[in-house]
Amino acid sequence: MHESEPETYDVVIIGGAISGASTAVLLKRWRPETRILIVERAAEFDRKVGEATVEISGLFLSRVLGLYDHLLRNHLPKHGLRYWFSERPDQSFEEMAEVGTDSLPSMPSFQLDRAVLDEHVLELAVELGAELLRPAKVVDVELARPLNEVVVEVAGEERRFRAKWVVDGSGRRAYLSRKLGLFEANEEHPTSAMWGRWTGVKDMDGKGVLGADVRSPEMPFTRSARRLCTNHFCTYGSWTWAIPLSGGQTSIGLVWDRRLFDTPEGGTPRERYERHVRAAAGLGDLVENAILDPEDFKSYDRLPYRSTRYMGPGWALVGDAAAFIDPYYSPGLDHVSYSAYASARIIEEDLSGKLGAAGLALAIRKHNDEFARSYDRWFRGLYLNKYEIMGDAELCGAAYLMDTAMYFIGKVGRTARDVEEYRHPLLGLDSRGQRFAYKALRFYSGRLVKLARARRKAGTYGRRNGDLRCIAKDFGVGETPFSSPFRTGIKLWLGVEWDVLRERWSPARSRASAGD
Repeated sequence: MHESEPETYDVVIIGGAISGASTAVLLKRWRPETRILIVERAAEFDRKVGEATVEISGLFLSRVLGLYDHLLRNHLPKHGLRYWFSERPDQSFEEMAEVGTDSLPSMPSFQLDRAVLDEHVLELAVELGAELLRPAKVVDVELARPLNEVVVEVAGEERRFRAKWVVDGSGRRAYLSRKLGLFEANEEHPTSAMWGRWTGVKDMDGKGVLGADVRSPEMPFTRSARRLCTNHFCTYGSWTWAIPLSGGQTSIGLVWDRRLFDTPEGGTPRERYERHVRAAAGLGDLVENAILDPEDFKSYDRLPYRSTRYMGPGWALVGDAAAFIDPYYSPGLDHVSYSAYASARIIEEDLSGKLGAAGLALAIRKHNDEFARSYDRWFRGLYLNKYEIMGDAELCGAAYLMDTAMYFIGKVGRTARDVEEYRHPLLGLDSRGQRFAYKALRFYSGRLVKLARARRKAGTYGRRNGDLRCIAKDFGVGETPFSSPFRTGIKLWLGVEWDVLRERWSPARSRASAGD
């Protein structure tokens, strides 16, 4: 049974998790009279990939959304990134090569229980006046400026609504992108993922790992807590994250490039995943007595995709409904931050009559250009063929230090000073500075991949996976190309360049000497 007169809203949002709910929160705070309807499929949120923030998303959650108190009470602080490498399968955790930072982080970031966060932000949107249908399913959208029509199924009945704007925050379902024929899989980056939650994982900073005698610990102490880092256990073609959660569980996930790596053979995906985790060097020690939650396992066969457009007259895509590249470096919530903020600003200006038809068309064109440019540059400058270097402590460590320093140099500091920087995604502007930054990223990333290939050919890949312990100074908002982490990364990089050069010339010199 259809309603004869559909109710009209300013904005209908598809999906009530962090992307959609944060867009609603921003619009209600900036323009309280905005009528918003949120349509959420799930009766309750489940856990999902995206437990870790980095600095841009940490600032967005704490400063822009004002969630600092909630984050501190219900989630864990994050102490940066840490990497572990092995030279043999039976290598113990204490013997592994380690790359990370020593000091406490200078900017807020968090290890999140996403179900708890999603629920809290949705409740906040409702408290501000957004209306909520839940559980409810959007079954059709007819886009027609000035009023779109949205068909929603609630308790087996279809209801129709009209809205000036439809915002898609439906996550990987990417409802509008698929409906409009804008969805594209990223076939250049064939990655897959499996993950679950474990109980009883050893504390990296406790006596079970460091030993009972603090006078002679099994590993050197660091001012930052190893357990509170996003820990990466790296091999050629794959990495496995270990992220602590506030309830005492640990999220552990495997991500791999299908061209380079595969999971153990035989059994269900869950069984292959558990065998991988328990057999992984170092990580197997930490989960020795741990239990995988049998009800909390998920997998994705294909991770990366994008929409060819993010916005049109009267519609917008935010978060994973628009694009996803890779969980490495935790960029997903950064993308939520940029897309929600930038979309909400344009919608606010349009609803307030500040743009006009020509102004809206220009804003939409710039928005689409910047997000498309950001995806291309971020993917090609940071992720293309990245998994080829992951099993080598020097190469992966160099990339981590330089990549993260570039992130601070290029965006974190400016965003900390001016929240309007969220209108422009990473490397999205067609400016001389951002063109240079992209070229620099692409150059050294490509060079590290070539060095990885040379090392694998020479049989020296991962040659320092048994002795390297590179603990750098933490990154900060005043980061420059001459700061400590960046210099440390360049030193690792140039050290590999020298090693590869020697490896190439030594056999030639040996043959020449033998000929004499």
